[in-house]
Amino acid sequence: MTGGACLEQGFFDRAAARVKIMISLRVDLKRAAARLIFFAAGLAVCAVLLYVVVSTFLVNTLANERIVVSPEAVAAGARYFPTSARLHARAAEVEMRGIDGDLAGAEFHARQAVNRSPYNFNYRFILASIQEAKRDRGAAEASLKAALALAPNNTDAHWRLANALLRAGKLDSALDEFRVAASADESLLGATLDLVWRGSNQKLDAMEFVAGDSLKARLTLAQFLLKQSKPKEATEVLKGVDARSGLAPRDIAVFLNSLLELKEFRLARDLWSDLLSPGRSAAEASSPIWNGGFESDISKDLPQFDWKLAHSGYARAVLETSGAHGGARALRITFVGRDTTVLDNEVRQQVVLSPGAHFRLEYFAKADGLVTPEGPQVVILDAASSEVIASSDPIAPGTWDWKRFSIDFTAPNTPGREDAVVYISLRRKPRFTYDSPTRGSISFDDFTLDRQGREAGK
Repeated sequence: MTGGACLEQGFFDRAAARVKIMISLRVDLKRAAARLIFFAAGLAVCAVLLYVVVSTFLVNTLANERIVVSPEAVAAGARYFPTSARLHARAAEVEMRGIDGDLAGAEFHARQAVNRSPYNFNYRFILASIQEAKRDRGAAEASLKAALALAPNNTDAHWRLANALLRAGKLDSALDEFRVAASADESLLGATLDLVWRGSNQKLDAMEFVAGDSLKARLTLAQFLLKQSKPKEATEVLKGVDARSGLAPRDIAVFLNSLLELKEFRLARDLWSDLLSPGRSAAEASSPIWNGGFESDISKDLPQFDWKLAHSGYARAVLETSGAHGGARALRITFVGRDTTVLDNEVRQQVVLSPGAHFRLEYFAKADGLVTPEGPQVVILDAASSEVIASSDPIAPGTWDWKRFSIDFTAPNTPGREDAVVYISLRRKPRFTYDSPTRGSISFDDFTLDRQGREAGK
């Protein structure tokens, strides 16, 4: 290669090197710019995320009802985050509950919450409460109706609207909403009855309407009326209800015992028999004695006016299914053979009668191997004083078949009482501190109790 050629080749090599250096510099510059841009973008994203995190934290803190914050802090938060419906709702509640009660400011925030979140019915509840506090009942009713339109199955919406309508004097509309709320949540029925009782001027038909038809609701209504000193109305609510149709016997027993504590014996007895046997005939309904032939099972859950059969250390009382006088069953008392036998109300029934009226108790009895120094007696006791009104002769010892017995007596007439309450009972009290053992058994069946004399048809 000549010298000129060598010089030319060196020139091109140097030029190529310069180009490579320039290209390398440009690539490095582009990489640096890209890194700078990426870094800046990362910082921006981090800043946005930090703002979101801090904003969310502040909003959640200020809007949390479990955290105590000052009204000023909530109001400042609502101004700083004007698009937060939660903060406006909290600010409205804080303003309304404040010492000064800034209802205008509270309404502003409530409306902002509704506007920012128009499908949240809870914010309309807040607005309605503020409007009620301002005595703007028409606006409050409109807000509650709007909330109910958003949540038609919400019990609280029906309940709040019912209260607003009642305060506005719109009783019929309020009753509809109260009934819906109480049927959806039975725990509201007690408060509902109290509100309707006062708001309807004690109208029984309004009370029955909001209670509805469920058995438990009817019992709640009856108990409420009883507390309002309305025993007759209370018992009417439960008339025709079958005690076996879903009501808890314990709850019915509590109601019946409450009637007895109020000395409403007749009402309690009539309701008791109606609950146990709503389809009774007129003759059965008019009979003062219950289950005189022992054909029905004895109620353990509702024992108020049924036979009481209790064992003692001296005798056992059972219903036997053979050898009855009439029907399929009879009562059998079997003595265990202990000396100085005592019977005192192991067998008895509480009966409600007309004071001063004359009655005849009839029954059938038989004995099987009865050995006793003196047999037991059927007695009529005054329930108020436990004094014996009348009694049979002592049951004769031996073995003998069914015989008819009767006891005539006059029901006690206690001043101030509309009813006479007596016990039909089996009793044996030894005359001495010791007598010989009583053995064998006695059976009873077909008790009847009829009014005698001119008053019998009354």
